Formats: sequence, structure tokens, C-alpha cells
Amino acid sequence: MTGYLKIALTFLITVVLLNACDVAERKNTEDTSVSPNGNIDNSVSNENIPSKQRSKDTNFVDTTIVSMIKDTNVNIKEISNEFSFVDHVKTKNGMTIDWIKKSDGRRPNKGELLMLEYRLSLPDGKIIDGNNKMKMPYLPFVLGYNMQNKGWDEALTLMAVGDLAQVKIPPNLAYGKKGLGSLIPPNSENWLFVKLHGIVSPSTDTLGIKVWELRSGKPAKVEKISKVKFHMIASTESKANVFNTYTSNFPVTYTPGQRNYPKGLRKVLNNAKIGQHLFIILDSEVAFGPEGYLDLVRPNEQVFYNLKILEVD
Repeated sequence: MTGYLKIALTFLITVVLLNACDVAERKNTEDTSVSPNGNIDNSVSNENIPSKQRSKDTNFVDTTIVSMIKDTNVNIKEISNEFSFVDHVKTKNGMTIDWIKKSDGRRPNKGELLMLEYRLSLPDGKIIDGNNKMKMPYLPFVLGYNMQNKGWDEALTLMAVGDLAQVKIPPNLAYGKKGLGSLIPPNSENWLFVKLHGIVSPSTDTLGIKVWELRSGKPAKVEKISKVKFHMIASTESKANVFNTYTSNFPVTYTPGQRNYPKGLRKVLNNAKIGQHLFIILDSEVAFGPEGYLDLVRPNEQVFYNLKILEVD
């Protein structure tokens, strides 16, 4: 085990999706990775995160387990005797959280954007995912909107900024009886090693529309926008993937004045820029209101959007 400990001392890596084992999508998109639930996590540059909101500890703690598993060929079970836990919680849903590091930072709230670093493994110890596979400094994760499986949302509500933990997510909070293709077998527990690096304030928050600009775009060379082409994932607190244009690989188009999109989303799209990557939360009043939308969005429910703007004409 000393070899792994030596490797740990030189380790620098980061944390999204959610999100990130769909090989086919990776082949189609150079800077995009697909999370296990189909959500898209694009690389996020630190330049878009205010310096005062970045974690001072930009690396994992050298001596922690995650440092030792930068090589994804390492088997977690083979080095499990190196784990050192400082606290333990078991939830009523059967999930366990064992803290490797516990800080005095604050806990996040629903609807906040978290910057995470993570590794995901199966109970056999095989590492199947991590932000390092996406070559991302952090995984941007909006809490409470099913960006990953429900176990992620539940675990992160119990963690604080600066915490590093091993989370064992039972099948009922992960991918259940169906599993996830050939990646995660049916009825499989998921092991998540995650560090919560920080909480990032939205770029704008007004009139029921909260926006994070994860990647800035270029203004269109037109006086007035006539069309916006974009990829979209939408989810709510109660349902993941309400809409997902990535699964069909068929982006959608918005024309100003078009009313089959919610009021809040129309407002954002009216100011879209080419290449923007946006996270958006719409209050119900500017989303689908008291009527909801079919059986997909409940009445008076907020909606989270993950948008990538492709074209603006």
C-alpha cells in the first residue's frame, strides 16, 4: 500500500452529472460528458467562478483515499484498510455517509450550485466514473433537482463545504432494479467518494429567474435575434429528465415570441449568446405555474434547466 500512498502525495484533481460515462456522447462532443442519468456536464473554467467563492483548498487532502485513487485502475477494496473515517451517519433510507474529512463550513441549500470533486465505484471496488474522466476541475451540481440519482441530493444536504466523504448509496436511491446498461448492474449499491469544494452564487438572480453562466458566449452578429438553437435538459425536485434533447441528439429551436416555452426561459433565450452554457432555475410563476405540465412538472414546481446554446441568428 505504500506505493499508493506515495502516489497520493503528488495528486491534483477535480470534480458533474453527473454525470459521466456515456462513451457515445463523448465521441460526439469534444468538451462534453454525459452523466449516468443522461445529463450533460460541460467543462467549467475557474475563470467564471469568482475568486472569493473558490475553495482555498483546490486539491484533495494529500493523505485521503481519493488522492490514492487518482489511477482509476486501483480497486477500492484492495486499499480499503487505508480508509480513515472521522464521523458516520446512516439515513432512514439506508444510505451511509462516512466522513474522511469534516469541516466547519456551512451546509448547502436546495437550489445552490455546488462545486464537487468525486469518484464513483461499485461494491466490487471498481472505479467507474469521476470528474477526472471528464478532465474537469470541478463538477458543477445544482442541489435538489435530480442532476444525478437521488442518493447524491440526499447525501450532499448532510455535508458541508470542505467535507470529504464516502457515501454508500443503496439501489433504491441509485439505479434500482434496472441498473444502468452495462455500467451499473441491477440492484447495485453505488459508492461515491465526494468532496464539496464550494458554493457559487448565481450570475443573476431576479424576477424568479436564477442563472449561472458556466461558459460565456459570443454575441450574435445580428441586430435582432430571430432564432436560437440549443440543447436542453430540464428536471424538477420530483422528476429527473423532464426534457432531454441529448438523448435523441436533436437540439431544439426557439423563435422570439414563441409561447410553447415558459416565460422565464423565453426571457433567457431572448438574450442568448453563441456557445453559452447556462444553469437556470425558474420559480413556478415563470415556469409552468399552478397548472404544471402534463404529468412531468407538478403544479407550482420550480424547474431546473441545463442549456447549451449552439446557434444564434
